[in-house]
Amino acid sequence: MVKTKLASFLFLLVALPVALYSQNINTLSPYTQYGYGQLADPSFGSQRAMGGIGYGLRKSEMINPLNPASFSAVDSMTFMIDFGVKAQIGWLNEGDKSARDYTAGLEYLAMQFPLAKKLGMGVGLAPVSYVGYNFRTWQDQAGNDDVSYPVTASGKGGLNKVYATLSYNFFDRLSLGVNVGYLFGDITKSRYTLPTSTSHTIAWNDSLRSSGLVYEIGAQYRIPLGNRNEVVVGAVYTPKTRIPTKYAYGEVAYSGSEITGNPVFHSTKDSVFHMPETYAVGISYSKLNKFTAGADFQYQRWEDAKYFNVTDSLKNRMKINVGIEYIPDHMASNVFRKMRYRAGGYYTNSYVQVGGYGYKDYGFTVGFGIPMVDRRSFINMAFEYNIVSPEKRPNAVMVDEKYFRFTLSYTFNELWFFKRKLQ
Repeated sequence: MVKTKLASFLFLLVALPVALYSQNINTLSPYTQYGYGQLADPSFGSQRAMGGIGYGLRKSEMINPLNPASFSAVDSMTFMIDFGVKAQIGWLNEGDKSARDYTAGLEYLAMQFPLAKKLGMGVGLAPVSYVGYNFRTWQDQAGNDDVSYPVTASGKGGLNKVYATLSYNFFDRLSLGVNVGYLFGDITKSRYTLPTSTSHTIAWNDSLRSSGLVYEIGAQYRIPLGNRNEVVVGAVYTPKTRIPTKYAYGEVAYSGSEITGNPVFHSTKDSVFHMPETYAVGISYSKLNKFTAGADFQYQRWEDAKYFNVTDSLKNRMKINVGIEYIPDHMASNVFRKMRYRAGGYYTNSYVQVGGYGYKDYGFTVGFGIPMVDRRSFINMAFEYNIVSPEKRPNAVMVDEKYFRFTLSYTFNELWFFKRKLQ
């Protein structure tokens, strides 16, 4: 027992810096050059196979980061660790041009444990957004539409969150929870231009460094239906939060390999950046150890959130998720009969705009959970097909994106607080 606990803590110490590093390698989409980048899926591996549901999901064998009220469902005898890795292949198409990319990395790490009867706590590290792109385009020369020059653009980074969650279960029906997180991360973007009419190359680089506290409150209410059936209704509210951010901008001109002028650098701490006010609700129906079905709805007020002091560059975002889980026989000796079979789907619109136009993002998921020998720990696999479909833009061709994603996670569930009697 002591060796198991020690090994778990050592794993966390090793995996944490790896997870921090890997947040920057989960996308190569040109749309991530706008706003904070691509918003990360906050759900964990077992939920992703169910379309990413979670606001109304309440299960003792999984960590559910979407609703802090769910953390009081943890068994009073167990300590849980969940970590996941994600790999994806993407196909990008713009008119007659196409590209393919591969990315992978350790994505999230979380722990959950009881503090007292009906009181659960969790801590973890998870991504909030990803920025990753590298492409070349052509730009018309000022005053001469007949002459264009190449522009190479690249970006990397993103936002991450370290969080702590506390939840209490009142009267066996109502659970309340609060999640407090520390948001941090760097986003770096650069452009490299070479006007064809001169020998000068102009390069610029800008960076955002954000850090600050964010929080959300959640509630879940259980409605027992008898015969081990129940309905759970959940809700989560996240207030709009100002994120302290430092912005730096630099530009330099070259002639050949020589700098032709003094580099110009700008830095400001006065720009205002917000994370949006968010409302989310969810509902699930479950028959214990047999079947679960659920649906979520989320609405984010990005139009009220400032980005570089203004509120007209982003737009409100809504997301719908649905999912199911089926277990043929959780006590069977046959591994295929005791597995958790999962499926789902989701739909959302973009919070960023490209020339006043956005895109639709939707996908379908399937997967399964394989119980370990102890029947408490699981290996979870989720397969996702994702489509990013831009709105039609007059006189312009937008990038269509399709992704196949694979998430592998392990939920370690150990009886840490069980007192064994000496024989």
